[in-house]
Amino acid sequence: VLSLLTLSGVKIYSCILRMGINGSKVDNASSGGITCGITNNGKLKNVAFSKSGKKYFKHPDSNIAFLDYEVPGFKAIVELVPMLHCNIPHFRLVSWDFAVNENERPVLIEANLHYGELDFHQLNNGPIFGDDTCKILEEVFRKS
Repeated sequence: VLSLLTLSGVKIYSCILRMGINGSKVDNASSGGITCGITNNGKLKNVAFSKSGKKYFKHPDSNIAFLDYEVPGFKAIVELVPMLHCNIPHFRLVSWDFAVNENERPVLIEANLHYGELDFHQLNNGPIFGDDTCKILEEVFRKS
């Protein structure tokens, strides 16, 4: 979950699901996993991508199609992120890693404060800030 703390509050700009493939327990794309964009209503998009850009329309191990698959615990995660982000206001852009437990409750793994794999967010969800890009650039580069 990629969130930005602005003058008007915390906004979530992108969500992706990271998955291991070929029996791997590691889910990050840089170690051979795949990533799939998540819509605002918590459903997966049509296609997942490897680091090299290879497309997958279903998980290669389970054969589950991605399109409209509902991510368990998604609503609880997006409700939690703004509260967590307000606790670390010196970090404006944060990429949060969560797991979901057997009760569909979010479990925070880490907050990525430096890089946050912005490239995977953009690969899956397009330009991150969309219509807010100009407003964000003005805020970031505002004159004192």
